Amino acid sequence: MAKQEYPALNLRLVTTSVFSGLKYSFSLLLITIILLVVTYWIGWDWSNYEHTIYEYSIYTAIVLGALVTGYKSKTKGWLMGMLLAISVWLLFFILGRIWGLEQNIRAGLINGLIAIILGILGGVIGINL
Repeated sequence: MAKQEYPALNLRLVTTSVFSGLKYSFSLLLITIILLVVTYWIGWDWSNYEHTIYEYSIYTAIVLGALVTGYKSKTKGWLMGMLLAISVWLLFFILGRIWGLEQNIRAGLINGLIAIILGILGGVIGINL
């Protein structure tokens, strides 16, 4: 029987991988927010597409974070990507509730399912990089 590189999934590997992915996800979101502020100061009015821009930037951040998570973990990328997607989605859902945004539970669950699928896809691709 061949020896495996990473025979088991331990908690330290999970936490370091997911937090590395979260770091990259939030960095991308911070860059996106800065770019949106600069374009608004220049005079480009993107306020009609505000919700769409935020939603797609969060999806992109989830995929980037899942790529990093899968790359760092080198094992079970689908699970790591899914954990990252769930943590990012829950964080934004809770922050939205705290800030008083009116949220539709059905739409939130659909967005969460999309985030999980994108996280799984990013994690699987991240392992193979």
